[in-house]
Amino acid sequence: MHQAFPTPGPVELYVELGAGRLTVRAGEVTETAVTVEGRDADQVSVDHHGNQVTILAPRRWMDLLGAFRDLAVTVDLPAGSTLASKLGSGDLRATGPLGPTRVRNGSGSVRLAELRGSAVVESGSGEITIGAALGDLRVRSGSGDVRVERTGGSVGIVTASGDVVLGETDGDVVARTASGEINLRDARSDARLTTASGDITVAAVHRGEIRAKAVSGDVRVGVPRGIPVWTDVSSISGKVVSTLEGAGRPAEGQDFITVRASTVSGGVYLDQLT
Repeated sequence: MHQAFPTPGPVELYVELGAGRLTVRAGEVTETAVTVEGRDADQVSVDHHGNQVTILAPRRWMDLLGAFRDLAVTVDLPAGSTLASKLGSGDLRATGPLGPTRVRNGSGSVRLAELRGSAVVESGSGEITIGAALGDLRVRSGSGDVRVERTGGSVGIVTASGDVVLGETDGDVVARTASGEINLRDARSDARLTTASGDITVAAVHRGEIRAKAVSGDVRVGVPRGIPVWTDVSSISGKVVSTLEGAGRPAEGQDFITVRASTVSGGVYLDQLT
């Protein structure tokens, strides 16, 4: 099944799938095109009213042979469109720039290329991968890993047993995981990072305050040479090792760093970067 509607500007897309795959491609187009493939494609309803496009599919069920009837839905729409989706066990792939986004997935993976507006992403057991989140981002995952390459707004991430991997962060970050690791490559704002049994690594921090707390995992923070830093670090039974060189008091308007790190049995390592 294929349908197309004239949409010269961004649209509000809502998709509900019980099972299957959803692909959303945002680009410089003046219409929204919907393609549905699969044995039950004719049972999917596609509605268009003004700038609103709604796609509703029946929940998956077992056929006589015990196989799930999966659907593949592909949507091409204008850049900056709003996406709201609810998938039971389906995967979501989105390319191109999207506006405000809200995603709920049961057990499928989520891959979003670029989010220009605020976004909320929830997944039960699927992996979440986001290229760029330029607005505020909130993520909650049960057992899947969360990866965000670049952020521009504030970020809040909670996961039970998955790892959290962040690239360059220009907004404040709060990340918590029970048994996963937290890795932040390039911190340029405040970050509060908490894990029970995993390690916490901040490869490089350029400004702001880092608060890192672990129970049995290690905490490692890298600080570029020449940036003033104030530290408050401790470990009950683990090592505390610092190779930081004194940079003196910050000059007026100069960036500086605060590192507060604590562990129970893990070590705390502060590395001087060249």
